Amino acid sequence: MQLFENDRHSSPVLHGDVIDQFFAPVQFDALTLLAGDYEREKARVIEVHGIITQEKVSGVLGYFFDGNGNDQYGRSASIRHTSAFGEIFQLEGALNELTAAYWQRALNQTDLMEHMPQARRSQWHKTLNAWRDHNYKRGENPELDMPEFNLDNLRATIQSLLSRRVEFLAERVDGIFRALSRTHVTNQPEGFYKRAIMSHVYNDWGSTDHDREGYIHDLRMVVAKFMGRDDPCRASTTRILHLARASRGEWVEIDGGSVRVRAYKVGTAHLEVHPDMAYRLNSVLAFLHPMAIPESFRKRPAKPKASGFNSKTLYERPLSNAVTSLLSSAETYYYLEKTTNFRREYDRINVPNTLCISVRERADSKHLLDEVGSVMAALGGVLTTCPKHGRLTYWQFDYDPRDAVAEVAARGSIPDQKSYQFYPTPPNLAQRLVDWLDISLLDTVCEPQAGQGGIADLLPKDRTRCVEVSPLHCQILREKGHNVIEGDFLAWKPGTSFSVIAMNPPYSDTGEVAGMDMVR
Repeated sequence: MQLFENDRHSSPVLHGDVIDQFFAPVQFDALTLLAGDYEREKARVIEVHGIITQEKVSGVLGYFFDGNGNDQYGRSASIRHTSAFGEIFQLEGALNELTAAYWQRALNQTDLMEHMPQARRSQWHKTLNAWRDHNYKRGENPELDMPEFNLDNLRATIQSLLSRRVEFLAERVDGIFRALSRTHVTNQPEGFYKRAIMSHVYNDWGSTDHDREGYIHDLRMVVAKFMGRDDPCRASTTRILHLARASRGEWVEIDGGSVRVRAYKVGTAHLEVHPDMAYRLNSVLAFLHPMAIPESFRKRPAKPKASGFNSKTLYERPLSNAVTSLLSSAETYYYLEKTTNFRREYDRINVPNTLCISVRERADSKHLLDEVGSVMAALGGVLTTCPKHGRLTYWQFDYDPRDAVAEVAARGSIPDQKSYQFYPTPPNLAQRLVDWLDISLLDTVCEPQAGQGGIADLLPKDRTRCVEVSPLHCQILREKGHNVIEGDFLAWKPGTSFSVIAMNPPYSDTGEVAGMDMVR
């Protein structure tokens, strides 16, 4: 494999709002320590090989294999057959494994593997594992030959990769663009302004293709940099793609409204990038292909005339990816209860309509957990102490919150209170309103700004129509069993009348007057 190469562009030009620092600081004394550790372990491997291959030692090794073939319970200890110990202690295989492990450590230690374009990650993976193939012969394909691990090679490789971080950003965006299916006419030279269609994202069993998922993760990494967010973890991309597949045929907005994805049964995924991100991606793409992207598609777009996704404004304060990662890992709270069943000592008891952050996922930062708690509270969760284990807590909801929290984690935001005019009605006030309305058995009811159901929960569900503008709140209402219309009630044309209107009108600008005029 070629360790380093000169830049292909003598004068790369990327604007300040396009390029950012993509790598962790590198301490070159740490590389010296790493190279020293490698030499010490290499010497130990050679020493062990020398001892094992001595005739007086190899002649008695069979006793160790035969005498320790089973564990203390009489089960096989998975030790290979005694006749194969000569293969196990071959020096070449051990040194190749050691070299591959240390190159991987070097790339991880410097954040290079995480921030490489998917194509380069795949190439490094092939290089570090090509020697495992039975037909591999060193020198036949130099691109697959693993470089020797020493301080000179290590420093030269790391310095070369770091110096090319601008090109890496361009290659990452180019890799995404090239990964788009070429069988669809919607892939246009306008770059990321047009819908992208990626084939073979999912296999027949519903799992994601590793490389395809990597390209989508690359897209999220670049968008996160442009939005000033922290880097998303790879596991969160996997969860988002699984969420999209579970909602096949429907758009799933992710990363603060910057991207949306729609999955199909055939394994294809459609992606759309918000115009405020598309022009930045096109600017990066033009770095490698200056003639492919017209100048008009490399400029900040004017106010869009179209409606829908392209006309939305991006969320100004999306949740951090660290918070969304914790949210996506939230699980139903459970406790263990001793059982009399001889087959198992404890039963797992799930607590309905709850979520908790598992101990293994808890972050050291109290700030992150506080922010997660704020999101849970905004979705109607109440922090509750477990009655059986006083040191453990979870969030209790009055509906199944899993889908709603998964959507928030994918979208990277919660409905803005001011934009959606969402001001929850306190329970005591909601009860007073319902009592005052004195709803009869013949009344039909409308709640035109249902929110999360503060008032609607007290109304007869079989005769109540809820209207709500926030898609997330609509999902919460449906989980509670309400009949919901998603939309702005000021523009809604019901086509029928209701005998009772139960509402908490907005109190900003002219919202209160408009709301009252609408229900008259």
